[in-house]
Amino acid sequence: MYESTDKSQFTDEAQQTDNSELSLSAILSVIGLRRKLIISVTLLISSLAVLYIYQLVPRYTATSQLLIGINAAKVVDIEEVISGGMKGDTAVIGEMEVIKSRELAHKIIAHLHLDQYEEFNPKPKEPGFLSQFNPKNWIPDTWKESMGTQAIDTSTEAEKQEAHLTNLTNAFLGKITVSQVKRSQVINIAVEANDPKLAAKIANEVADQYIVGQLQAKFDATKKATDWLNDQLGDLKQKLENSERAVENYRKSHNLVEISKGTGVTQQQLSEINSQLITARAQRAEAEAKYQQVEAISRSGQDIDSVAEVLNSGLISSLRSQEAEVQRRYSEMLVEYGARHPKMIQMQAELTDIKDKIGTEVKKIAAGLRHSLDVARAREGSLASSLNQMESKTAGNSQAEVDLRALEREATANKVLFETFLGRFKETASTQGIEQADARVISFAEVPLDASFPKKNLMITVSVIGALFFALFLAFIIEMLNPGVRSPEQVSQLFNLTTLGIIPKATNIKIPVLQYLLEKPQSSLVEALNTLRISLSLLNPDSDVKCVLISSAVPGEGKSTLASLLARHSAAAGKKVVLVDADLRRPTIGRMFDVDKKALGLTDLLMNHSQSVEDVLVNDTATGLKLLTRGHAAFINPSDLFASQRMKALIEQLKEQFDLVIIDSAPIMAVPDSRILAGLADKTLFVINWDATPKKVVASAIHILNKDSHNNVAGIVLQKVNLEQYGRYGYGESGYYYSYYRYKQYYTS
Repeated sequence: MYESTDKSQFTDEAQQTDNSELSLSAILSVIGLRRKLIISVTLLISSLAVLYIYQLVPRYTATSQLLIGINAAKVVDIEEVISGGMKGDTAVIGEMEVIKSRELAHKIIAHLHLDQYEEFNPKPKEPGFLSQFNPKNWIPDTWKESMGTQAIDTSTEAEKQEAHLTNLTNAFLGKITVSQVKRSQVINIAVEANDPKLAAKIANEVADQYIVGQLQAKFDATKKATDWLNDQLGDLKQKLENSERAVENYRKSHNLVEISKGTGVTQQQLSEINSQLITARAQRAEAEAKYQQVEAISRSGQDIDSVAEVLNSGLISSLRSQEAEVQRRYSEMLVEYGARHPKMIQMQAELTDIKDKIGTEVKKIAAGLRHSLDVARAREGSLASSLNQMESKTAGNSQAEVDLRALEREATANKVLFETFLGRFKETASTQGIEQADARVISFAEVPLDASFPKKNLMITVSVIGALFFALFLAFIIEMLNPGVRSPEQVSQLFNLTTLGIIPKATNIKIPVLQYLLEKPQSSLVEALNTLRISLSLLNPDSDVKCVLISSAVPGEGKSTLASLLARHSAAAGKKVVLVDADLRRPTIGRMFDVDKKALGLTDLLMNHSQSVEDVLVNDTATGLKLLTRGHAAFINPSDLFASQRMKALIEQLKEQFDLVIIDSAPIMAVPDSRILAGLADKTLFVINWDATPKKVVASAIHILNKDSHNNVAGIVLQKVNLEQYGRYGYGESGYYYSYYRYKQYYTS
C-alpha cells in the first residue's frame, strides 16, 4: 500500500512536522494503543485499593486544648517558694514533655482502666486450625528449651507486670499527639482511638490529670518549704537570743552603757571631719595645680591667656571682642588715611588701652588663684587639727567599742534573718491549700463524628490517580521494550527500505481467507493487495518484475498467506500466475488450496528429469492460478536442490510461460534456502508481522538477504496490521489508514 520509493520523502515530511506535535502524537499513540492495558491495570489496582481501604479499622481523633502560663491570683508574694512564671516557647515545650511523660500515662491508664480495651491491650491470637499440622507444635516445650529454639521464661510475676505496664504505656503514648499552636501558649492534646467516645474521654482525662498533677506538685513544694522553714526558725530564734544576751553582758562588763551614746556621736563626728578633710585636701590640690600652672606660664614668658580661668572670664572675652573690632577698623582705614593720620593715631591709642585693661584683668585672676590657694591650705590645716583632737579624745575606749559593735552587728544580723524566715513561714503557711495551676482547659474534647483515618474519599482518589499513573508508566515501559515495527516511517528509518504494502489483519472472518478474497472484492484486504500489486508493477520502469520471492525473518510472519493471496488476486485480475511452494520443510500452499496430497510437486520435478512442468502444476479452478506444491520425491538437502542448474532452468522456464511467478520460501534466519532463491528471483518481498517481529531480527535478516542477493530486496510488506490501532492512534503519518473510521465505508468487509 505504501508506494513511496524515496527515503528522503520521509525525512521531508518529518521536517515539516513540529517536534512538539510529534511528541504529543507519540504519547497519545501509546495511550491509545495500550488503552486496554491502562484501563485494566487502573481498575485492578483501584479495586484492590478500595477493598483494602474498606477493610481498614476506622480511627477517631479527639482534641482538647490547654492554655499554659495563665496569671494566677496572688494572696501573698511567695514566688521564691513556688515559681509561677511559665512564659515563652521553652516553658511550653517543657510542659508538652510533661504531658507526654510516662508517669502521667500511668495515672491515666489506671484511672480509665485502659488495660480492658483490646486496642491498648491486644489479646494473644489463638492458634488456628492449621496450626495443629505444624510439626513445630508436635515438639514439647521442654525439648525446645533444651535445644535452644525456645527461650526459657525466668521472669518473676513483678517483672511480668512491669513489662505488661510498659507495653500498655507504649501503646497509649503511640495514640497521643501533643503539639503547640504556632506562636502561642496553647497546647493541643489529640488522642486517636477506635472508639470515638473513648478518644474524647482520654483527651479530657489527659488535660485534667495534667492540671491535677501541677496542683499536686505545687502543694508538695509548699509543704516542703513550710516544714523546712519551721525547722530553721527554732535554730534562728535561739541564735538571736544568745547574740542579744552577749551584747548586754559585754556592755555591763566594760561599763559602756552610758558611754555608748556619746561614743556613737564622737564616732559620727570623727567620720564627718575625716570626710571634710579629704574634700579640703582635694580642693587645696586643685587650687595649687591651677596656681602652679599660672606661675609656670609666667616664668616661661608665654601668654597667660590660655589659662582656663582667663578663657572663662566674661570681661576678658568682651575686651577681646572690642580689640578685634578696633583692629579690624584700623586695618580698613590704614590704606585710606595712612599710619600718621590723627584718626589712626587715636585708634592705636584705643588698642593700647584695651590691651592694658586685659593685662590688668589677667593679673587680677592670677592674684585670685593665689588667694584661693592660701584659703584652701588654711582650711586643710584647721580640719587636720580638729581630727587630731577628736582622735585623742576617743583613743581610751576605742577597743571596747570595736568589740561591742561587732557583737551588735551579729545580733542585728540574727534578728533580720529571724524576721525574714518568720515572714516567709507565715506566707507559706497561709497559702498552703489554695494553690492555683498555671494552666487551664480552654477547650474540652468532643466526641468526633467522623473518622480521622482512613479518609476514604481522599485515599480512593489518590489510589485511582496513583493506579492511573502506574498504568501509564507500565504502558510506556512496555512500549519502550516493544521490539516490533509499526509504521512505514520506522521501516524507512531503521532498514532504509520502502514499505510496499500494509496488509490488514483478517479479523471476524468466518470463511477461509482465500475464499474471502473472492467473495469480498471491495474489502480492505483486497484494496491492500491491489496497492501491493501496483507497487510491484512500478518497481522497475524498464522491465516487468516477473519473479517475486516472498520471505520473512522468522516463522509465523504470514508470508505463505500473503503469497497465496497475492497469487490468487493477480490470477483473478487476468494474469497468468504460478505459485511455487519452496518452503520444503514446512509446506503450506497445498494445504491452503486443498490440493490432493498425492499430487506431484517441485521436488518431483527437480529430482526426476523425465517430468515436465505441465505434469506437476495444479490448477486453481476458482481463478486459473497454477500451483507448484512441494511434491513427494526424496532429497538430501534443500539448499543443494535450489542451487542446482535444474532449479535455475525451472525458474527461467516459468518466467517465460507466466506473467508472474511467486515463490514462497522458508524464513531467512531459520535456513539458508531463501538466500539461494533470492538470487534466482527478480525481486524479494520481505514480510514483517506488524508490531511483533523484533527490529534486530529483521535488520539481521535483511542484511543477510542483501548481502547474498546483491540488494534485490524490493521492499517491506507489513502483515497482520490492526487497522483500528494503526489509523486511530497515530501510526498513519504517511496518510494511509490515517482515519480508518472515516473512510471504512469504502470497503465491504
